[in-house]
Amino acid sequence: MKELPDYFVQVPEAFALVEDGVYRCSGVLTGEQIKYLDTLGLRTVLILSVEGPSRAFSQYMKSKGISRVHLGMTHWQPNLGWKPVSEELIKDALERLLRSDSHPLLIVCSSGVRETGTLVGCLRKLQHWNFNSIVCEYRSFAGGKAKYTQELFIELFDIDLVTLPPDLPRWLVDGRRMWAEDQRQRFAELYAPEAPAAT
Repeated sequence: MKELPDYFVQVPEAFALVEDGVYRCSGVLTGEQIKYLDTLGLRTVLILSVEGPSRAFSQYMKSKGISRVHLGMTHWQPNLGWKPVSEELIKDALERLLRSDSHPLLIVCSSGVRETGTLVGCLRKLQHWNFNSIVCEYRSFAGGKAKYTQELFIELFDIDLVTLPPDLPRWLVDGRRMWAEDQRQRFAELYAPEAPAAT
């Protein structure tokens, strides 16, 4: 096969911007897709699946000084019952993802859907997204691979398990502030004294 020119890049499968400085994609990457990742200036790659990255991707991370965090291997458990992933994996991944000093950060798993979709869904829950919106985003990436157990895991995941780091990203700080203001306003409207009827 003819070598493609250096300027040819290809967007990885299931690639998307999650939030400013946080990206997601499938962990199965071709050389052209790795070239695309080079445009992101990555500092950290979170690998959520048990399978490790390809040799080419590993060499790329090493050559660029990108921190490789293989949480899927350290949190693998043989029997999780109905759960698609372990709570420890999601908790640790969220705590790493929420550290500003890890950004720009890429989340990968072998499919780009299973562990990654569950993690992003739990992040959205932490951001106080409506559950319907979380499921819509999850299904838009999962397509025909959507699993009810992953949606159930996201719904039941206890966000209080997550220890927020001191250096939260600006998008989370601003989002939490806006959510708190919205809650205060709704509470004030709900419990405001009624105006006396005009006579």
